[in-house]
Amino acid sequence: MDAAAANALAIPPVSVHRPTTVAEDAITLAAGVWLLAGTYVDGWAHNNLHDLETFFTPWHAVLYSGFAACALWLAALTWRRHAPGARWTEAIPVGYGPAAAGVVLFLASGAADFAWHSVFGIEQNLKALFSPSHLGLAAGAFLILGAPFSAAWHAPERSRPQLVPAFVSAMLSGMVVAFILQEFAVFARHGLVQTYAGSAAQPAVTVPTSSGIMVALGSFFVSTVVLFVPVLLLSLRWHLNAAVPAAMAFVPSVAMQLMVAMRDAWLVPVALVGSVLVGVVWAVVRPAPGRHGRLMTAAALSPVVFWAAYFAGVALHDGALSFSPEIWGGTLAWTGLEMLGLAVLTLKGGATAGLKHQR
Repeated sequence: MDAAAANALAIPPVSVHRPTTVAEDAITLAAGVWLLAGTYVDGWAHNNLHDLETFFTPWHAVLYSGFAACALWLAALTWRRHAPGARWTEAIPVGYGPAAAGVVLFLASGAADFAWHSVFGIEQNLKALFSPSHLGLAAGAFLILGAPFSAAWHAPERSRPQLVPAFVSAMLSGMVVAFILQEFAVFARHGLVQTYAGSAAQPAVTVPTSSGIMVALGSFFVSTVVLFVPVLLLSLRWHLNAAVPAAMAFVPSVAMQLMVAMRDAWLVPVALVGSVLVGVVWAVVRPAPGRHGRLMTAAALSPVVFWAAYFAGVALHDGALSFSPEIWGGTLAWTGLEMLGLAVLTLKGGATAGLKHQR
């Protein structure tokens, strides 16, 4: 028998990187929510408690137990898919490779975090967001939480209910980014756009400085990316119900308020109004992967209506805005242009080439 015939009759190799089921992705998300809850609880402690002097805290217990649940579940998924004689890396489910790297990164960063705290103490406020070990933890969590989204992106066609884990995964991954960039989070505070004069008992809204305006504009830029780029990525592949972009704008905004002990609780209904307006944009424009014009329109309008609700809410609460119409109007225009530019780059740059769109 020649070599060609032998190859033709050979037993096909065991397939590698088998996809996950929707149920398996849902369990991944459940463990991921545990991890994310620990992240935000730990962030709450760093923001609101001033006597943290040890690594061994209840907040770290929630965080690292959530990580352990994620790591063990990923190990179980890989174990179930491993074939005798095959490499273990080939048994990692489709789309879960970055998550496996995230587990290694998180574990290494956790060890580094223990050493960092032992040498330099417990960080507070802004310093906690610049700690190299904390940045490593955030990057690892981002990769872990993005696994169901990545799995769905590479999977065959799934029905809309089966895509729920992918949508939630994208939102949770964005919330990790929102956490580590919380100093730029617009809905964490309203003092970002307001400048006050007078006594603390009777503050009066006054004109902001040029540097204050630029800091605020930068924060709007960052918050726009954090909230709306995940929506854009989902819409490149799937037709989204209007409730999806609305929820992806609302939930992270509320989480920011919870982490700062609801110091501006009135911003929660403001975020709800803005999120509803985002949903209205998607319901009216009806963007879809094959309709680039509609997709770019929805991407550009979403931050405009969302931040417009924020400015309106702040003005109603304080009775005035520090920002002049040119500044707040220009901020709305800038954020809309930002998302329009990102949409154009992804669509015209071939991000959707070769993909089988799902509606």
